Amino acid sequence: MNCYANLNNLVIYRNLLEDPIIQELRRPKEIFNAELYGKLVATAEEHGLMGIIPVEYVLHAISHQENIFSLVAEKNSGKVGEGLKKTVAQDIVILRAFLEDVFARFKNHSLLGNYKPTAIRIFNGRNILEKCFMDFRYDPSGKEAVKLMCEYYGKYGYGIMADNVAFNWDGEKQCLAGIKNYSIMTFNDIYGYDTQKAELMRNTQAFLHDKPANNVLLFGDRGTGKSSSIKAVGNEYYADGLRMVQVSREYFVQLPKVMQALSKWGKKFIIVLDDLSFEEFEVEYKVLKSILDGGLEVKPHNVLFYATSNRRNIIKEVWQDQDQSELHNIDSANEKVSMADRFGIKLYYDSMNQNEYFSLLRGIANSERLDIAQSELEAAAVKWEMSHTGRNGRMARQLIDYLHGK
Repeated sequence: MNCYANLNNLVIYRNLLEDPIIQELRRPKEIFNAELYGKLVATAEEHGLMGIIPVEYVLHAISHQENIFSLVAEKNSGKVGEGLKKTVAQDIVILRAFLEDVFARFKNHSLLGNYKPTAIRIFNGRNILEKCFMDFRYDPSGKEAVKLMCEYYGKYGYGIMADNVAFNWDGEKQCLAGIKNYSIMTFNDIYGYDTQKAELMRNTQAFLHDKPANNVLLFGDRGTGKSSSIKAVGNEYYADGLRMVQVSREYFVQLPKVMQALSKWGKKFIIVLDDLSFEEFEVEYKVLKSILDGGLEVKPHNVLFYATSNRRNIIKEVWQDQDQSELHNIDSANEKVSMADRFGIKLYYDSMNQNEYFSLLRGIANSERLDIAQSELEAAAVKWEMSHTGRNGRMARQLIDYLHGK
């Protein structure tokens, strides 16, 4: 029996046999196969695969397949039983032989042997997959490769979890939808606010290490880096198993379904509530308040909430709250602050003074090699501030972009 026939002995990765492209690759043809090549090129462009495309396709299919091994390893942070490990090891040996043949057939192929897509995307954990399935002299029994694959699933997951740092909750389909163009923001891109960033990182690290952690409210002046800090969290801890999920206000009523969907995964999730604020007459906050703390349904252990708001107490307060016209006005006041009390950590982002603002602009200009004299930069900053009302990171970014354009 050759490597093509041996694929019929796959147990855990058996669903690969249903893939139409892999079915075609099992039928070696010396003649030009336009249909197969077209499918491979389309997949390479869709996923940003480069190199020997048939090989990359099979590795990509392995990394995205849902099977009992990927499910158990992802859910249990890479921990699986010995019986499952033994079965997976046999499958890895079979797939290695198949990939070795595919590699030999296409490594010098004029179209698919060294393909470069229009947009290259990072194939997360590809080095692990290559070690397990492409190093044909490594670990003949497949036992060490199983250990690496356990780490792979524990770290990156499979399917959409392997592809995305962040997700939107699709309220119409009631499922997670991957954000393809997630921000590349890092903490180094956020100037100042060192205390706030350190506390945000400390709390996130505690969460990832199964230690007690709090929901976090980032509040303060507009454009100061609150949302950017949360985006940086996603990029900083993606490889540690953290994923971000954004839920818009119109779908707050579906938050129990969101948490139910997230509880099925082994990854840790931060539900992001951006620009959170409520008018006095809006009632959505009561749903959110119950879910955060106080409702009958307990928040899953793998879920935290990070929110941003321009208001410390989130719910709008007015002078009439102080007129004592309500018989028990203290109850009304408690109702309005109780929402913010659901966030154990509150981080304040205040506006910059002029010296801090100038320092921020110089830092960005130097890092981006903007050729401009310091005096000219500061003069432009003063003029920009007068017409844009404010000193913050957002205004600084807009000014630097404007100067680049000039």
